[in-house]
Amino acid sequence: MATGDEVVDATGSSRTDPLSARLLVATYEKYLALLCSAGLPRTARRAVIVCDEIQLVGDLHRGRDVEILLTLIRNAGCGQFIGLSAVLQRRDAEALAEWLNVSLVHQPQREKHLQYECWTPDRMLVARSEYAEAAPEERAVPGGVWPDAVAVLQHVLNDREAQKPVIVFCMRKADTYGLAQRFVGLRQARSRSTPEGQLPLAFDELPETAANVLLAKILRGGVAVHSADLTEAERAIVEGMLLQRRIDVVFATSTLAAGVHFPFGTAIFADWQRWDSARGARTPIEHGDFHNMAGRVGRMGYEHGLGRVIFMAGPDTLSIARTYLALDNLTPLEPRIDPDRFGQIALQLVSSQLCASRGEVETVIFGTFSGSREAARNRTGLAHWKSALSESIDDLVHEGLLAEANHGPLVATPFGKAVAQSGLLPETGVHMLRFLAEQAVALAMLLPSKASVGDVDRLALVLFATCLKSPEFRPLGGRSPTRFLPYPLAKRGLATAADFGGFVSARELAADSPPHNGAKLSLDWIHGEALRSLEDRLPDLSAGMLRDLFRDLAWCLHGMAAIAVAAADGRVLPAERPRALVEQPATLRALSKLPRMMRRFCARIAEGLPDDVLWLPQVPKANPTYRLTRSEILALRAEGLSTPERMMLGSADADSARCRVFAKAKPAAKVKANWLRDACRDWKGAIRRQACERQMRRAARCPQVDLVARFHAAVGDDFEEAFEEALQTVGIAFERLDDGKRTGAPDYLVRLSGSPPLVVELKSKLGANLVPYNSAVEVLSASEVHGYKDASCVTLCHPGVDPAVAPVIAECARLCVVESGDFAEALLRHCEGHLTQPELWQWLASPGQALVSDLFYSSVRSRSGYIEHSQT
Repeated sequence: MATGDEVVDATGSSRTDPLSARLLVATYEKYLALLCSAGLPRTARRAVIVCDEIQLVGDLHRGRDVEILLTLIRNAGCGQFIGLSAVLQRRDAEALAEWLNVSLVHQPQREKHLQYECWTPDRMLVARSEYAEAAPEERAVPGGVWPDAVAVLQHVLNDREAQKPVIVFCMRKADTYGLAQRFVGLRQARSRSTPEGQLPLAFDELPETAANVLLAKILRGGVAVHSADLTEAERAIVEGMLLQRRIDVVFATSTLAAGVHFPFGTAIFADWQRWDSARGARTPIEHGDFHNMAGRVGRMGYEHGLGRVIFMAGPDTLSIARTYLALDNLTPLEPRIDPDRFGQIALQLVSSQLCASRGEVETVIFGTFSGSREAARNRTGLAHWKSALSESIDDLVHEGLLAEANHGPLVATPFGKAVAQSGLLPETGVHMLRFLAEQAVALAMLLPSKASVGDVDRLALVLFATCLKSPEFRPLGGRSPTRFLPYPLAKRGLATAADFGGFVSARELAADSPPHNGAKLSLDWIHGEALRSLEDRLPDLSAGMLRDLFRDLAWCLHGMAAIAVAAADGRVLPAERPRALVEQPATLRALSKLPRMMRRFCARIAEGLPDDVLWLPQVPKANPTYRLTRSEILALRAEGLSTPERMMLGSADADSARCRVFAKAKPAAKVKANWLRDACRDWKGAIRRQACERQMRRAARCPQVDLVARFHAAVGDDFEEAFEEALQTVGIAFERLDDGKRTGAPDYLVRLSGSPPLVVELKSKLGANLVPYNSAVEVLSASEVHGYKDASCVTLCHPGVDPAVAPVIAECARLCVVESGDFAEALLRHCEGHLTQPELWQWLASPGQALVSDLFYSSVRSRSGYIEHSQT
């Protein structure tokens, strides 16, 4: 399963090469990202590809990515292609099928039909899906029922044959709360009692938010809300209760409008017009959106024989409302590829080696569905596209994302590859690179070290604000942003110029508060502040908005880290280096220190945790008997239990502290407290054993499969022997420096192709002991004494490194620590052909702790005859 959040297999493990899976379930955007990162798989022509909701090719926000993905699939060919949609006009379906070169299968009959009812003050207009071409039938409105969402809802529920549960669609999030509270108030007033019911136990483990405070009040009465204000965990609880038939009514925005399968019997539209900021007015929702929302009722697999859809209209809106009753009049498909984004598309195609020249890029873009439509309706064909594409490629070459010699082959530079594989806009990549080139030296001075605590908060604040001020969140040159900051961030300032320490002026803060407010809230989040407290900082700010902000920020910051790694790579020739970094050795040295800290910030944002307890979420992964919530981890920290050593203490005080934190745990606080104590004693060993099992399965066909187990199990001299054998097996050259004749020499000099040598020191510990700071940094002094003072150094830690080491070694500039399980994974990927030796070097030469999550899914690829197939 591949989504924007994670790529995992059926065991919950990260997948090395998801494109080789026999069954891959992915979002459109993630599948496109995988193809652009790894290239088209060799098995593409034998694959069956099913695209659900294929009308998304015309979606305003997602359509471009969907269309590029469909173009790649169409040109590469596949064994069988199936596109599904229930809301396409017949002529659009025919045009799409013709473009995709597939047969159109049209099924006009529904297994279950819908009845559409438009209520007005004096009459009701009714249409049935089985008679889509018939004129609406006029009926009388039920007596005493005013056409208002809550009044209609009460009338529907009073019917003995009420088709429940009922979904009430709202165009504004605020209306979901207002209407829900109004309905619950009326219901309680009539019954004169508070409905009883048991809330899900999962609520006990969730942090308090404004949304779940309301949910706790209304769920007992069988009423819920569902909108983007809810966190993912809160949505999961509501959706689970819907499936269990424990909810009669849910007030929802379009978050429940598509791609979900719930047992709704009736849908009521509280409104069907939403605010259009571009027009400055409320406009009717598109027909496709309306019918997608209506399609949530009368689903297959549930008992309702007829789905019921109710919406209201007044005298001034009736003529528009009637158009929704023309059930065969669906929204026309709008092509979404236009010259504004040619730069990003061209960069993706060249970076992934799917195209290698201007002509090949042109072939792909002009062969899109949008290209065919544009050529058909424009007298000059695609001449204006040709000039716009040429200009976009010129810009990419000028900014150093692509390299081209005399209009010959196009090649993505390391900087360009980093931008393309991260999914960032090219202009965002340029924005970030210019910032890093100007500020890298000053930023590196904020890093912590053994001698100084640095100023990590200021570093985080500056990096966060830079991401949130990027073109991803800002309109640029008439182009709409791809991401949006929560609108409440503009209501007042939360940060001061002093917080940014000269990186941002007071004038800029006053004139541009949203990105700086977003950065300040994100900093407070990683410090451990509660969501409920953050919601209260600004009017109308919700937990759902905050979680979306954090997710977008982490994604953007991860892209910045990739750009920094590529830009700081000393192996890149000056001619391939962006102009801002040519002949800037001090900037490159400073820049090399930043990526691992950026990625650590990403992990902290994902968990919402301070640095010293960032290791704790790994413990349940090693021993999944219990889970640890964010609030529990923060409570443990408040009790002084923030290190593995303190967490393993068996003293009475430590036991009491753990029991206080787990006071609500089932079956007893003592049981969970003891679990945590014991799990922490072996968490690194357990993670290593799990990694060994996964790697053994993948290495089953290798002639030396036992080497994986020996590498993970060995210690001392045996570990050195297993290390040497592993390098020999995968073809990596090395030299043993510590031959017993040179006192204090480092262990090895490892030579990876196309890269300077690495000095490697092995540190293994018995049992649950972890490699401490002093042992981790010994290789630096040893390398200087023995003539390698400028070489990048690696300490290979077995079974693991103390969590306190990673934050303070980035400042060392030439030291990387890597745990044995992660190193074994990297070697296995190299053996499988998914990681080159130059890429392995880059992973090990970046200062900080090398993690598997820093590696790309698949980097070794061929062009697979893509263009040749598309042209024939």
